[in-house]
Amino acid sequence: MVSDHRRLWILTLLPLSAAVTAMTPIDDSGLADIRGQDGLTVNLESNGAIQAQQLNWITDRGNAPAGTCSGGVTDQHACTQLNGLTLQGDGNPLSAQLQLDVGSDGGVPLLALQYDWQPSLFTLDGMTLQTGTNPAYAGHSLGQVGLYSQGNLTLVNQGLFSTNGQHANLDFSMTGDWIYRQGGAGSAEMSIGNLIIQNRFTNGPAGGHAPATGVIGIDSNGLLLEADHTYTALEFDLMYKAAPTNFDRTDRQPLLYGAWLGGLKDARVRVSAGGLGYGYDGTAPNGNWDYAGINTPRSEGLTIQTQWDYDTDFQLRLGHADGDRTRMELVNWRRLGNGSGPMFALDAILDVVQNNTGPAGLCFGGGFSGGQPDSGLCTSAGGVFHPTRVSAGESAFAVLLRNGHLHAYSEQLTVANPTSGWSDSYDWGVVLTLGKLDADILAYPQGPAGNVGLRADATVMVQSPGFWDAANSADPLVRAAAADNWQTHSHFLFANTASDVAVGLLNNDLLWEARDLYLTLGDTDPAFPDLASGIMLRTDTLSHYQVRGLLGAGSLSDLGGTTANVALWDFNLSADQFRFVLYPATADGLATLGFEGYMNLDGNAYLSLAEVSSPQSAFRLSNVSGSIGWRNGNVVLKSGDQNSDGLPSLTIENELLLGQSADFGQSGGGNPLVGQVGFGDQQYGRIAMPGGTWHSEIIAKVPPP
Repeated sequence: MVSDHRRLWILTLLPLSAAVTAMTPIDDSGLADIRGQDGLTVNLESNGAIQAQQLNWITDRGNAPAGTCSGGVTDQHACTQLNGLTLQGDGNPLSAQLQLDVGSDGGVPLLALQYDWQPSLFTLDGMTLQTGTNPAYAGHSLGQVGLYSQGNLTLVNQGLFSTNGQHANLDFSMTGDWIYRQGGAGSAEMSIGNLIIQNRFTNGPAGGHAPATGVIGIDSNGLLLEADHTYTALEFDLMYKAAPTNFDRTDRQPLLYGAWLGGLKDARVRVSAGGLGYGYDGTAPNGNWDYAGINTPRSEGLTIQTQWDYDTDFQLRLGHADGDRTRMELVNWRRLGNGSGPMFALDAILDVVQNNTGPAGLCFGGGFSGGQPDSGLCTSAGGVFHPTRVSAGESAFAVLLRNGHLHAYSEQLTVANPTSGWSDSYDWGVVLTLGKLDADILAYPQGPAGNVGLRADATVMVQSPGFWDAANSADPLVRAAAADNWQTHSHFLFANTASDVAVGLLNNDLLWEARDLYLTLGDTDPAFPDLASGIMLRTDTLSHYQVRGLLGAGSLSDLGGTTANVALWDFNLSADQFRFVLYPATADGLATLGFEGYMNLDGNAYLSLAEVSSPQSAFRLSNVSGSIGWRNGNVVLKSGDQNSDGLPSLTIENELLLGQSADFGQSGGGNPLVGQVGFGDQQYGRIAMPGGTWHSEIIAKVPPP
C-alpha cells in the first residue's frame, strides 16, 4: 500500500511542508517501511537530499495577502527568510526513525514519542529579511550555515502538550558540528565543533540524575517547560579554518574549549507569541515604553522567558580546545547573600524592527530597577540615554534582552589536564554577578564590502540600580546606604572563599555599545594590512566601553557597609575605530588562543578615581584621544604538572602599543595619546605620549595553601 505509506510519511512532515515551498519529491524507494506492532514506527531513508528553496516566517501581516512580504502593518510587516535548505545523510543515506506509543503510569494516560536520527548534514544557503521599508535586503544574506548532527529525542507526556500536572519526561541528546561562513565553498569557516547538547528531566544530583517528570505543555500564554530538576549539557570547541573545502571538519585549528554542565533546579522556560510592544505608558517626554506589550498593542514575534537555580553539580568550563585540553572548572555555585528568587532570570524578545520606530533605546544610570524609560525620563533622573533605533529606511533583526540577572557565583576553582590526569581544586572563585541586564542587539544582513555578512548595532548594560548616584551624593547618609541592595547588584571580584574575602569592583555598572560593527572571517582588513586575519570584529563608527563602581574589598557574606573602600572607579573607553581579531596560535607546544587589536580613542575617553567619603575629590584623566594596540597576544592555560612549581597558571601576554607605535599599516599610522589632567574642579594641564611599546605578561596563579 504505497499510497498509504506516502500519506503517513507526509503527515509526519506536515509542520515543515506547511511553511516550505518547492520541496524536492522523493520516490517510492526513498519512503520508509511502517510497522504497526505495539505502537507505530515510521522509518525514513533516502539516498538523495530533501530540499526546500525557501522557508518564510511572516510577522505582522495584518490584512495583506497570505505569503506576501509587504503591505501589512506599517513599519512592522516583515518576512524572515531562510533560503536554500538541504537535508542529507552524512556519509550514508539519510535515515531517521519516529516511534509513537500509548500507555499509562497507573492512573494517567500517556503518549510516548521517540525520534532518532542518524548522522546527517543540514545546510542553509542564506538567512535574510524582506520588508516594505527595505526590500533590497531580500538579496542580502547573513551567511551560510552547515550543521552536522545525530541524536535522539524522547518525550512522554499526558497528551502531547499538557500543563495538567507533572507528567512529562524529556530526554534530548545531540552531537555534531555547527559551521558558519560568509561566502561559498572555500571561504573561511568558523566552527562550533565537537558539539554536545543534552537536556533531560531528572530527580537531581542527589538521586544520580535518574529520569523524573516535569511539565511540557501549551496554555494561553504559550509553550511551557518546567521541572524541579534537569541535567543540561552544552559542550563545544571553538575552531577556525582559513582555507576549507565545503563545511570542512578536517584539520580545523582550535581556539577555545567551553562547556556548561550539570543540574538546574526549579528550571522554567516559557516561549510566547508576541514580539516588541510599540506602545507608550506615560506622557512624553517623561514616560516608559511598553516594550512587553502589557497595556498597549504588541507586534508579532517571539518572547522567551527563562529562570533557574544552579544545582550542586553545576559547572562552567573554559580551556584549550586541542592538545592536552587543560581547562578551568568553576564549580560549587551558591547564591550571593541571602536573597530570594531565581539565581538566574532573563527575558528575550525576537523581532524585526524598521524605519526608526519602536522603543528608542536604553537608559544607563538613573536608578531604574525596571521598565524602559524614554530619553526625557532617563535624563531627568540623572541617567544617560543611549538610542538604539534603526535608521529611517533601514530594517534589522532584533534581539532585546530585558531585566536579566545572575545572583550566584562559583566558590571553587578546579584546574584539570585530562591528558595526564592531573587535577587540583582551590577555594578560590571569580565572583561575576549581574544586577540588571538589558540589551538591544540589531543585526543587518550586510558585509563591509558586499551583501553577505553580519553588521550589528548593539547596546548592552549591566547595572547596580541606584548605587552610583547614591555613592556620589552630597548627602553622607545617602552615600552610607548606597550598597544596601548589594545582594542583587553587579560585582566583579576575585575571592578567597575559604577565608570569605573578595577584592575587586563592587556594585558596578557596565556599558558596551557599538555601531556599524562587522563580524568578518578570514579577510585581511585593507585599512589595517598588518593586522592578523581570523575571526574579526571591526567598526569605523563607535566602540564604547564603560565600567564604574567601588574599588575595594570585603566579606562575601556582607558586601554592603563593612567593605574596605579604596576609590570610586569610573573608566571609559570611547573609540571611533576598533579592530579585534582572534586567531589560532601556539605557545610552549600548545595550541592557544591568539589575539590582536586596535582602537583609536575619540577624545571622550577618561579615567576617574574619587574618594569614597568625598566624591567631588576626584583625580581625572579626561578628554583622551589617540591610538592603542595589542600585537602578538596569547592566552595560555597550564596545569600544575606543566609548571616547575606544581601550580597551574593562566598567562595573558601581548605587546601593548601606544600612540604612534600602534601601527598596523594603516594610513598615517597611530595617533599620539593626549589627555587632560585634573583634580576635583581644577585642570592642571595636558599630557601627551607620542609612542611606546610595552611587553605585557600577566601570570595568574592560585597560591599554595
